[in-house]
Amino acid sequence: MNKADILVHNGTILTMDSQNKIIHNGMVAISGNTISYIGKPAPNAWQSPARPTAGGDNKDSIKAKKELDIQGGLIIPGLINSHTHAAMTLFRGLADDLPLMEWLHNYIFPAEGKMDADFVRVGTLLACAEMIMAGTTTFCDMYLFEEEVARAAKEAGVRSVVGEVIYDFPSPNYG
Repeated sequence: MNKADILVHNGTILTMDSQNKIIHNGMVAISGNTISYIGKPAPNAWQSPARPTAGGDNKDSIKAKKELDIQGGLIIPGLINSHTHAAMTLFRGLADDLPLMEWLHNYIFPAEGKMDADFVRVGTLLACAEMIMAGTTTFCDMYLFEEEVARAAKEAGVRSVVGEVIYDFPSPNYG
């Protein structure tokens, strides 16, 4: 019997393999931080829903600490957000009904002038929690105090690519 930490089953798996294979009524086993099985359950596995068994190359049953029956939902690879300013989650709702330039010059830039590295760390942790809940596993951030963004992403267990923005006006990060 194979063991897994998490078994996600009863869903449609959209793969990213070379054939873009779709597996209906599929299951995914996760052991630690490794996907240990992707495929169909063995025939008649769902007659005992608490213990689905793997089919295909893996005929052994899989016993998991946690099982998620997603009842026909989709199982997809992690999403990638390629443009974020993660810490700006803390500015959500700040005059966000204004035209862009008025919003930036009269509200965001003055607020950013008062923030520090800890503000960015906390805002990024919030953004990471929201991304995880939405299925995003990787993000690309361009903002201020990017060292803190990288630390927060690592702490949250999310992959990140970070790059410091360069302004032609004073920044709280580099003056």
